[in-house]
Amino acid sequence: MKAIFLVLMAAILAFFPTGTKKLLKRKGVLSKKMFAVLIPATISVFAHCVVILTRNHLLASIFYSIYFATATWISVFVFDFCVLYADSKINRRIYKYFILPVAMLDSLSLIANIFFPFLFSLRDVAYGSEHFLRYSPTAYFLIHVVFGYGLFIYCFIIMAIKTSRETPSMRIKYYSLLTFLFLIAASNIIYILLDFPFNFSILIYAYCFIASYHILFKVMPRRLILKTLGLIANGLKNGIVLLDMSGECIYINDFVKDFFGCTRQDVLKTDIIESFVKRRKAAGTEDKSVFSCELDYQKGDFRYILQVSDFFIRENDCDIGRYYLIEDITKTKNQVYEEKMLRTRDSLTGLFNKEYFFEKVDHRLKFDRFTHYYLLVTDIVNFKLINDLHGKAFGDTILMRIAESIRTHAAPDDIYGRLYNDHFVMFVPKRHFDEEAYVESFRSKMEYLNAFSYTLIGHIGVYEVDDLSLPVSVMCDRAFLALKSIKSDYKNTVAYYDNQLRLEVLKMQMLMNELPLALKYGQVVMYLQPQVKKNGELIGAEALVRWHHPTRGVIPPTEFIEIIEKINIISDVDRYVWECACKKLAEWKKNGREDLTISVNISARDFFTMDLYEIFTSLVKKYDISPKNLNLEITETAIIYDFENQMKLLNRLQKAGFVVEMDDFGSGYSSLNMLKDISVDVLKIDMGFLQKSKDDEKSRKILEKIIMLAKELGMEVVTEGIETDEQIGFLANAGCDFFQGFYFSRPIPVEDFEEKYLK
Repeated sequence: MKAIFLVLMAAILAFFPTGTKKLLKRKGVLSKKMFAVLIPATISVFAHCVVILTRNHLLASIFYSIYFATATWISVFVFDFCVLYADSKINRRIYKYFILPVAMLDSLSLIANIFFPFLFSLRDVAYGSEHFLRYSPTAYFLIHVVFGYGLFIYCFIIMAIKTSRETPSMRIKYYSLLTFLFLIAASNIIYILLDFPFNFSILIYAYCFIASYHILFKVMPRRLILKTLGLIANGLKNGIVLLDMSGECIYINDFVKDFFGCTRQDVLKTDIIESFVKRRKAAGTEDKSVFSCELDYQKGDFRYILQVSDFFIRENDCDIGRYYLIEDITKTKNQVYEEKMLRTRDSLTGLFNKEYFFEKVDHRLKFDRFTHYYLLVTDIVNFKLINDLHGKAFGDTILMRIAESIRTHAAPDDIYGRLYNDHFVMFVPKRHFDEEAYVESFRSKMEYLNAFSYTLIGHIGVYEVDDLSLPVSVMCDRAFLALKSIKSDYKNTVAYYDNQLRLEVLKMQMLMNELPLALKYGQVVMYLQPQVKKNGELIGAEALVRWHHPTRGVIPPTEFIEIIEKINIISDVDRYVWECACKKLAEWKKNGREDLTISVNISARDFFTMDLYEIFTSLVKKYDISPKNLNLEITETAIIYDFENQMKLLNRLQKAGFVVEMDDFGSGYSSLNMLKDISVDVLKIDMGFLQKSKDDEKSRKILEKIIMLAKELGMEVVTEGIETDEQIGFLANAGCDFFQGFYFSRPIPVEDFEEKYLK
């Protein structure tokens, strides 16, 4: 028995260096506390081995004292460890000022016992054929026992309390130490009460140390990780189904339980898993490769889109399990669809927007170069009037009805969309296009407008795709050109892009290329059209522009104004004319004609591209002319985009002395409405107001009232477009102040104007 016990003790002593090394590597407080227990435990084992082997009374007395002293310190350090481990609220002063001093006193008493055996003495005992020196305790030894076991009892109590309060999954952390303390105390009691030479509690100490280390630094972190991962898994918005390598389900998270209403035992029989397994087999992938697919799942009245993936778990190149990951991607898919709709669809009608229509047509032409196609662009005549009369909501209803008509009439391989405003576009195979059917479909959708005594007229511009290298935007431009050719035609509703229009496009392109150079080299010049009183007396002129082309002669503005707007140089042309007008006014001033004015036009773009106040005030200062001689003409359409700020600008110009004229009154639909909000000095009435009416008498009465209204508002009136004596007589009687038109003179070069009126 002695040999076996000594071999076991030697094995324990051999383990201590390894335990010391592992504890020293760890930097936590608990590892330091365990290391503190390990030091006296090592000495205790060694001392116990000596007392078993020796027959010398002095040596046995010395090592028994060392054995009991180290046992005291083991109790102290176990107490210190348990207090920290259980997070006990014991006052540290008790440990520092009572427990440690008592332990030191106990150790000193045991050392003194070597010389004065008042705690224990030695006696000879026999165990089998062997004899040992066994200690015999005195009554004073009880103090040592009570102190050491008192600490153990306190540790047992705090561990028991902590165990009762801990969660079931984490209870092993304290339950194991509680068990170890009980076993150590029980084995020590047996050793004390019996005359048994071998204290096997040391073996239990060693086992408890190893087990505590394993539980503290291995089992608990792993259990905590698993518990945390379990909580994370249950909190996921994804499902997890874990299988072992035999294919049996060993875990499912709460998502799977709640979403599919199944248990771990029957999850593999659910439709979603069975469908996934079938899809995996159908895909022909390797058995252990990662596989993923999307599956539809109907739950009540709602359809979900689930992405199921299959993963294998490997450790050291060996498969140890697999799991299914089930992700609800319904919301993501819907968001992607909604984002695609926002990116590709017109928000009002749901048809393709311009950009996506161009993309789809371009893609079709790349992969289908043999089908003959038409590109159609639609336009509703006077659609702005509908919005003005009935409101935007009513206009939107019309646009949605047109979109519905296009959807209904379109073939499966047609591409269609909305470009902007009331312009829709279609890309159809030539063999599908039936002109009469398209027109009739459009009309039938608009029949309900009859209740509003309004007939909706739609035009269609058609471009036959004959050049696949053209950008889709250019194809649309050509269809728009066809539209423009019937813009004022109420009988013909469909127009085709042809060679004549092609020549006009080439002509426009040529002018577009030449116009910047024309402006640079002075080919764009100022013309003047006189403004006179009813007796023919000159009061001033309106500045207009003409292009003196080197080969084509004089080009009227109707042919190039649209071009300069398209290539964004209209502001440059306007400023050039303003400069010419101011320069000419300065010349007239030197010649004693300070009474004459020149009216210059301000385009809508000028308000956004230039500081008009700074420019005009600088010009009159530069040429030393009066602001009242430079009249500024605006149109109602030029100021509707930022009305409030533009009116503030015009008011500043008026305060600076400039005369502001409202041009083209009567050519739009909102002029009378705008008149109440616009503060202008001169109202220019377009005689086209009379020419467009079938009831001359009614038109004349309206015109008289407008002139009267202008006068009452403190405005002077200029009527432009005068061509007959009769018009002059009528307007003069109505109170018109000044006149302008072909009756007096067409716009003429400045030299001719001065020759005719100033000499």
